[in-house]
Amino acid sequence: MLERFSEVQGIGLLNQANGKPFTCQKATFIYADNGRGKSTLASILRSVSIGDVSIISNRKTIDGALPPKVSLQFSNGQKTEYENGAWSKLHPEVLVFDAEFIERNVHSGGTVSTGHRKNLLEFALGEAAVAARADVEKATAEAKSAAEKEQGLTAQLSGHHSGMALALFEKLPAVADADTKIQDYQKRIVAAGNVATILKKATPAPAAIPTINIDHFFSVFATSLKDIHVDAEKLVKGHIATLGNKSAEGWLSQGRQFDNGQSCPYCAQSTTGNSLIQAYQTHFNAAYGDLKVKVAGLTNSVATGTSASVADTFSQSVITASAHAAAWAEHIQATPIEFNSAACHTALNDLRVLLTELAKMKQASPTDPVGTAEDKQKAVALWEQVVAPMQAANAAINGLAAAINAYKGQLASENVQQLQQEIANLQVSKRRHDPNVVQLFGQLVTARTTAQLAEKAKKTARDTLDALMQKTLDQYEKTINNLLKSFGASFSIKGMNANFRGAAPRSEYGLELRGKSVSLEGGPPSFATALSEGDKRTLAFSFFVASTMADPNLGKKIVVIDDPMCSLDLNRRHHTRVVLRNIFAKSEQIVVLAHDPYFLRDLRENFKKEDKAALIATFQLSRTMGEYSTFSSIDLEVECESAYFRHHRMLNDFVDGKGGDARSIAKTIRPMLEGYLHRRFPGRIPKELLFGNVVVLIRDAKTPSPLCHAKTLVEELNEINEYAGQFHHDTNPSADTIGVVEPELKTFVERALSVVHRGV
Repeated sequence: MLERFSEVQGIGLLNQANGKPFTCQKATFIYADNGRGKSTLASILRSVSIGDVSIISNRKTIDGALPPKVSLQFSNGQKTEYENGAWSKLHPEVLVFDAEFIERNVHSGGTVSTGHRKNLLEFALGEAAVAARADVEKATAEAKSAAEKEQGLTAQLSGHHSGMALALFEKLPAVADADTKIQDYQKRIVAAGNVATILKKATPAPAAIPTINIDHFFSVFATSLKDIHVDAEKLVKGHIATLGNKSAEGWLSQGRQFDNGQSCPYCAQSTTGNSLIQAYQTHFNAAYGDLKVKVAGLTNSVATGTSASVADTFSQSVITASAHAAAWAEHIQATPIEFNSAACHTALNDLRVLLTELAKMKQASPTDPVGTAEDKQKAVALWEQVVAPMQAANAAINGLAAAINAYKGQLASENVQQLQQEIANLQVSKRRHDPNVVQLFGQLVTARTTAQLAEKAKKTARDTLDALMQKTLDQYEKTINNLLKSFGASFSIKGMNANFRGAAPRSEYGLELRGKSVSLEGGPPSFATALSEGDKRTLAFSFFVASTMADPNLGKKIVVIDDPMCSLDLNRRHHTRVVLRNIFAKSEQIVVLAHDPYFLRDLRENFKKEDKAALIATFQLSRTMGEYSTFSSIDLEVECESAYFRHHRMLNDFVDGKGGDARSIAKTIRPMLEGYLHRRFPGRIPKELLFGNVVVLIRDAKTPSPLCHAKTLVEELNEINEYAGQFHHDTNPSADTIGVVEPELKTFVERALSVVHRGV
């Protein structure tokens, strides 16, 4: 059993790959992105199996200074090493299925034509024949590629300069900040094309500033009346009660107009010094009655004029104006609207205390003046403190409104055609100074030489193929067809036999597809069109599995599978797992290399379901310094998690003190919240909307839209977006220049997570 890839040096991307920390098990799963070294690793195992050292020498690291070297550890501590162009020991027990196996043994060709000796087999056995066929295809492809490259270089350059003369294209100067300028022009084009929609957006309006009549309060406080009998009401009401008639008060009031202050108009007796007569003078005095009414209403007037709602109402108007301003954030730059509600509330409270105290004093002595000039001056000053924050907020609102109105005026004057031309000029300049374009100019001479050599190699390869013999595969026909059926293939192999027609012997077989025969020659139908790429891969894999499972010594074999599910549909991927499980059960060891972590995760679960004690190792080939690859650990569960869960985990880890790049964390806040809102309201939020527009969509939602349930989040989401948006180029072209302050970042990460965790 292969226990460890101890070291791989100077081969492909595995320039200094250290595998000593990673122990292989009976089942070993190795994950790697495409182009990261899976095929190289499979080729190394193929080389140690068949002894073909050219497989390694041909893969020497292109830009590496280290000689190719491999150190493998097998059972019982056996070391097998490749050094100085040779293996210390071969391991024929290693069976490898990879792209090289297909190229050598099961090559897919085009139409098989006996007339042109292109009797190319869709599915053939015999490494020599397949290698020759691979040489033909490779040489043909290289010859075609070289010719097309020579002819296509000019075409490629033409595509870069978009109709501009090549000579002029070469002389174009570089433009600083071209991307930023393009983005600005694009925004202006989008805005110009949506003038009507943009103009419908509400413009923030200043809020009404409340008023209070302090002069009125102090006028009432200062009012005094002379000759007022303090017990007048008590005496008059008592006397009227003794008369026992409800109309007596009116009668007394009418008679009061005939009183001359000296004698009774009815009996002519003297009234001088009569307390009751004096009480009539006060009780029926209109000025006194009016004063009592005004004094009685003082407390309510003070409470109403200095209520906390005065500030709260204005504050709500500021919130509305801020929301309107936020809708213009993508078009204009504006500072937030600030309103010092606390200062306003404090001044209102102090004014309320002052006026209420004076009102109580006036109510205790209505006819006496209360309040001083200093009291009035203090009241006026307190009211100024109430309205000053409001005036400042309105000034900010008016400033925003002016900027918005100026932007509206700009929209009408935009020239879209001119803006588009400016963008086109900038893009051409960018392409001209792209390093790839510079290289294209130097490749024409090389392409011509390569084309001549490739054409010669193509002819040699074709001559070699004509002389090779194909081996018969009929002994595997039944097994292969059973596998194809299990894979759900709609075709089967038939008529496998040896054929010696022509200059060299060959195998001949056909396909039966949907009840029709597809032979090696003739058509339609033909091999070129009868099978999809998935069918061809399935056919190749079926042969490998048939050969492997028929091996009587399988229990001593190490089976290596490179990307078994490539080009396969869901059903075939499922049965691939079943087949691999069967190989796992009967072989000494199975090694699966794949670029799909989901497949490896499901395969591991499949193995564990069958045998809970199954020994399974998982690791990966990952990028290292110099863009090379090395062995490293992998958590398949984390690798398979969705973008939303990954973002959520990153933020949680950051809050929990588990590290993370601060700028990356800052850039993760918005996509995490977007993912949350898309999951909370599936189908309700267009995927293309930027986060700020999503918040506007929620804010403007109308019943019965489910988005109404998130309206309480609007203010919080806007504040979070205002912070997080500065780190994204879609909202801030200078995002990379903004510094990240970790305590502030932690606060906003916690707020973002709180939005998700609260769910309201």
